Amino acid sequence: MLLMAIPLCMVAIGPWLARSAPSVSQAPFGPSTWSPFGTDRLGRDVLAAALEGGRPLVVTTGVTVAIAYLIGATIGMVAASTTRPVVEDLVMRPVDVLLCVPSLLVVLVVALRTDGSRVAIAAAVAAVLIPPIARFIRMAARNVVQSPAMETLRLQGVGAVERYAGFGRRRLAGPIAADVGVRLIAALYILSSANFLGIGFDTTSTDWAVAVAANKEGLFVAPWSVYLPALLIISLALGTNLMLDEQLARRRWLHLGQAGEADRPAPVDVREVG
Repeated sequence: MLLMAIPLCMVAIGPWLARSAPSVSQAPFGPSTWSPFGTDRLGRDVLAAALEGGRPLVVTTGVTVAIAYLIGATIGMVAASTTRPVVEDLVMRPVDVLLCVPSLLVVLVVALRTDGSRVAIAAAVAAVLIPPIARFIRMAARNVVQSPAMETLRLQGVGAVERYAGFGRRRLAGPIAADVGVRLIAALYILSSANFLGIGFDTTSTDWAVAVAANKEGLFVAPWSVYLPALLIISLALGTNLMLDEQLARRRWLHLGQAGEADRPAPVDVREVG
């Protein structure tokens, strides 16, 4: 939580704190009158730029993953719930083809054709995340939506919405939570890589990934101009993974305790693991 809190607090209140920074440019890669981190290549205070640069990256990452999961989960659930192989092939075969397309290549083409439009880049990242999400949801949901328990609920007259939102949601909550963390890191990686290569946001932006690439010439003169935004990206990615792992572990032990099996590990069904 601490690793996540630092960059997220900078995202939330950073732009407000950065208002007190000097608006006049100072000497590039030199000392700053506002913070001990010095200035970047454009003479902006490094700390002030970092306070302003997290919001575009984090907000774009979150919105991108939300859109990708909404579309990918829908495709995966349709493929998992159908009993007709023809329908499954029609839904999943295009997804398999899209998996072969390199992610950065898609983002590169879109960024060049749209002059670095943030909306277009976010849409491109979401598009490359949809295929793996759809395949994961299909794999995770198949044994749930076609299980004897789901069929029993259907025979008892329970509606489809209640079955999926109740039993299905409880069984899929853990795997989906773990996968969301993976997709968040993947989106953050793709956006950061695109920005680092200069094909993402405006190169004069204070975005953390842009700052790492733009200030690399001054690494030995003003190291904090590179280290600070890079450490914030690492802290956010590492904190997200560790937090989700901890929540999944707690959920597992809570489930074992409720089942009265806290003293010994529960038997593992290989099909459920799959």
